[in-house]
Amino acid sequence: MVVFDHEKCIGCGLCAADCFPRAIGIENRKAYFIENHNCMECGHCIAVCPRSAVKIESLDMDEVQELQDISNCIDPETYINHLKARRTIRSFTDETVSTEQINMILEAGRFSPTGGNRQTVAYHIFRDRISEFRSLIIDELKTMGDEVRASGIRDSWYPDFWLDMYNEFKAEGRDSLFFNAGTVIVISSDSPQAAMIAAAHMETMVYALGLGMLYSGFTTRAAEHSTGLQEYLGLKEGYKVWTVLAIGYPKVKYQRTVPRKKADVIWD
Repeated sequence: MVVFDHEKCIGCGLCAADCFPRAIGIENRKAYFIENHNCMECGHCIAVCPRSAVKIESLDMDEVQELQDISNCIDPETYINHLKARRTIRSFTDETVSTEQINMILEAGRFSPTGGNRQTVAYHIFRDRISEFRSLIIDELKTMGDEVRASGIRDSWYPDFWLDMYNEFKAEGRDSLFFNAGTVIVISSDSPQAAMIAAAHMETMVYALGLGMLYSGFTTRAAEHSTGLQEYLGLKEGYKVWTVLAIGYPKVKYQRTVPRKKADVIWD
């Protein structure tokens, strides 16, 4: 519930004007929360108040920071160059990603926007049990490859690759799934949009920390295919795995950006 400190509130109306569900009213030059209204707990009222007169009882107000006290501007050219320089990493060193770094990556996901501020994104972090998880996924990919071969219908080269991946892993221990990354984060949600937005922001933090990653689409497909894997991951009711991040220190150093196709744009 939104609570107003009427000793601080000056009734400026900024909170009410910026409240999308219109859950705030102004009366006698004081803001008040309209009972039983559709508050999303988005915190815009907290952020816009010039007198710091608003709090949300269910949230940790100690997290609130004054914007004049922190640097929150990103140079546009630096940012676009950052995006151009990032590469999907498929070769990692043995250096361990620290717990502090993982927590920073999770913060980037936690503060990502979600529809209606629902914040229905969950993260399953594999470190100690990553070998077990890798084996389960590779086994499932073999099952999927065998099914495609038996059907005789193929729409890509992936099934053949899954079978080669399985055989190489069993014979040589070659990891063509996570590429020996020491940290894997499985992102699940009841909203694909929320999960993907969180993943994109987490990716930016990964590279800002001097790390590298790849989106493991094969793992996502295996989890979607197997109810056993879904139970293993302990997914919440209504949640699906939408993306998987394999994270570590890059073993390769790239020297330049690469070209891209032109943007497919319609101007109206």
